[in-house]
Amino acid sequence: MPQDRLSILISIKPEFVELIFNGDKTVELRRVLPKNLPDNTEIIIYASSPTKSIVGKARIKNVEEQSIEKLWKKLGHRTGITFEYFEEYFKGKDTGYGLVLDKIERFASPYSLCSLRDTINFSPPQSFMYTTDDLMEIIQ
Repeated sequence: MPQDRLSILISIKPEFVELIFNGDKTVELRRVLPKNLPDNTEIIIYASSPTKSIVGKARIKNVEEQSIEKLWKKLGHRTGITFEYFEEYFKGKDTGYGLVLDKIERFASPYSLCSLRDTINFSPPQSFMYTTDDLMEIIQ
């Protein structure tokens, strides 16, 4: 069954995934994004090593593209990180992206990298990827 709307899968460090699920992080920061990412895009959350599993999903309520200084002033308190971490993450960049998340959902059972590799030859991205129909059929 083909997808009826755009979804992307993003890799996030497990400690930040937990902050998202407990409500302390409602903005995911990114140095790069797909071009013309529309509001209301669904994101599939892949918790990187050592978890190595698809663990949930959320909706991008809106994307904030700002200068680094404005991004921190506007959304820093919702990122779950320190200013020092923020500065290091965006080092060398003039602008950054804040994905404002809502409709956050943790899956009852995660989808492990091992099982996804066995079923659909899945490889997680460093940052993000567009989801495939095969992947969406498994996790929906």
